[in-house]
Amino acid sequence: MTSEKRTIVFIHYFGGDSGSWKWLDKHLDHNYDSVYLDLPGFNGTEALEELSIRKFAEWIKAQIEGRDLKRYVLCGHSMGAKLALFTAFLMKTNPPEKIILIAPSPPTVENMPAHEKKRMLHHPDEDEAIITVENATCKSMKPKKFDYAVQSQLRIEYKTWGWWIKEGMGTDVSWATKNLDIPTFVICSTSDPVIGMDDIHEEVLPHIQNARLSTFGKSGHLIPMESSRKLAKRINRIMRKW
Repeated sequence: MTSEKRTIVFIHYFGGDSGSWKWLDKHLDHNYDSVYLDLPGFNGTEALEELSIRKFAEWIKAQIEGRDLKRYVLCGHSMGAKLALFTAFLMKTNPPEKIILIAPSPPTVENMPAHEKKRMLHHPDEDEAIITVENATCKSMKPKKFDYAVQSQLRIEYKTWGWWIKEGMGTDVSWATKNLDIPTFVICSTSDPVIGMDDIHEEVLPHIQNARLSTFGKSGHLIPMESSRKLAKRINRIMRKW
């Protein structure tokens, strides 16, 4: 049976997993369904044999097709946003109705300093995971949220972790995203210490058609955890515009 109810497919950030959305979930409207994916290699799941943006996007495509979703929105955070865009490129016969990108990793190249890459490649390491969360956030999170953000990193499979830092974030897929004719909403924070506004204006928006930018301050990069209520309001508004 084909599902006619609207569904948002959520794709988590690098360092997170499906549980990273749970604080957002309780503020979302209930007139649509939500699917929270655990990407392969995250949250203790089995890693992909071949690691690439395309292989992750093909896996996401299979999840959508396996659920027989016809009316759906792709919502990706950071790394998940880049994967959402490439998944939309693959979904030519059944494209998403909208795309929501939260603090997106650019479809071009995410420029992380070499010293930060070197530090993050110490994995799994709880002390380094704590530093990573501290570096990515601006708002003080409650202990349960902060601990989840730390522990979710430690659950990521070793090769998958290294792949994104060494290859994934540097893979340019703008050739695939520039011609997507799908309403796309970019939600970001003007205080994001990871993906700054220069990155948004220079490396994200020029490579996406029909992009609408929505910003707010105070939050850092982990918007679904730092500003879950505010983000839910933005998503609910986007969904109600149908």
